[in-house]
Amino acid sequence: MGRPKKPIGLQSGNISKHNIDTRELEEQAVTVSNDQLQKPPSWLRDDVAKKEWKRLIAIYNEIKIIGNLDYNNLGAYCNAFSNFIQVSEELKGQPYMVEHTNKIGVTNIAQNPLITIQRTYSDEMKKYSTMLGLSVDSRLKLAPIAAKEKNAGTSEFGDI
Repeated sequence: MGRPKKPIGLQSGNISKHNIDTRELEEQAVTVSNDQLQKPPSWLRDDVAKKEWKRLIAIYNEIKIIGNLDYNNLGAYCNAFSNFIQVSEELKGQPYMVEHTNKIGVTNIAQNPLITIQRTYSDEMKKYSTMLGLSVDSRLKLAPIAAKEKNAGTSEFGDI
């Protein structure tokens, strides 16, 4: 099995004009529209998730890096975001350490279980944010592609 393909904008080294044209056609063939993303899905858990969906779609409409195939990942991210916010609100007035009595009646000091739940949703958001280009690292990987699209048709020497 060979290496995974990189987008042509991320390629380094010498690539023939024929290979560049072929790769650009391949990339265009797998690019999908984003028309289904304009309306939040009905299965989002609450208004917080729907508001996050709309906020992200407004940004994605400008940079055009996701499409209809990302529908479920974006929804899962928004639900995790909503859950994270809810748990964080519940945790606000509570101590980070609580007394816990085990089965044999011994009382110990333990971490508040809400912290574990909060961390779970934070990890889930982190996973989906990488897939969706929400993290700094994933955006930096897409930067050469965005720059190429922005400068399409112009060159340092004009149209020679």
